[in-house]
Amino acid sequence: MKLLLGITIALVLMVSFSNSYAQTPQNNIAIHVQIKVENSDGALVSYLETDKVIITDYASLNSLLDTNAPILHKKIVMFGDQKYELIKATDVLVHTSPTIVSENFVSADSGNSHEILALADHDGYPVVKGDKVTTYWTILRPAS
Repeated sequence: MKLLLGITIALVLMVSFSNSYAQTPQNNIAIHVQIKVENSDGALVSYLETDKVIITDYASLNSLLDTNAPILHKKIVMFGDQKYELIKATDVLVHTSPTIVSENFVSADSGNSHEILALADHDGYPVVKGDKVTTYWTILRPAS
């Protein structure tokens, strides 16, 4: 009985800590990621959605989102009397080799370095050569 109680408490603590992904009071960014995998014939292979996003550098991510990059589609939306910036970006990748390791992330290049700013946390998907992965990022943050 004590073992069962200990396992239950540990699981509750793990769940409490695992909810601190993309939206916390200090950053006010909410991110949702949709991932569609199609084979070379265009047939659907896999579809994933997650709002579990690990943000590694809030300041750099916000700076990137502040740019007018053509991949970022922005508009202002209202929820009650609060204005938010809704940002959408789509990334397409055709795999050149098979893999079962999958990552979907937002990154920035600075000089010779390549920094991952946000990483979608999901179970992954297997791909074969020629599979097309389309990743849809939806980001909501308070408008300034």
